[in-house]
Amino acid sequence: MKTLLVGLAAIIPAITTATALAQSSEVNWVEVTRNAVGDRFMVERNSIELRDGIVWYWEDRSFPQPNNALLGVELEQPVYGALLYRSVDCVGGVSRLRRVIVRNKEGQVIHRISYGDAGQLAQPEAGSSAATVLRFVCEQAQPESASPR
Repeated sequence: MKTLLVGLAAIIPAITTATALAQSSEVNWVEVTRNAVGDRFMVERNSIELRDGIVWYWEDRSFPQPNNALLGVELEQPVYGALLYRSVDCVGGVSRLRRVIVRNKEGQVIHRISYGDAGQLAQPEAGSSAATVLRFVCEQAQPESASPR
């Protein structure tokens, strides 16, 4: 019984997040890259949306070791993962952090931050994991090219 409860406790936050992300389509997380320390960068492909020249998307970062530096805010618990909602200007290569949902080692939400239009702007370094994610998202958001006549 205890194993069942622990299993359900681990699944419920994931189901809640997935439900929030999937409006009219299935959730489709794809791993984009991993960095040298094993941090995993994933994008929810169905969340990628092009609106007025700006791409909006959800990103999931998972850390094998605590990474509290990601937030820039002090938390009492170690951070092992975060869902990030971002907007990106693909032409300029600049993204804005809109929302963050922070998770502990068990995947439970320990903190939420909503920045809206006041979120941090970032232009990732070429070759970084963040730049790889940005490039992936921008490529996915491109309208399909017209077929030759």
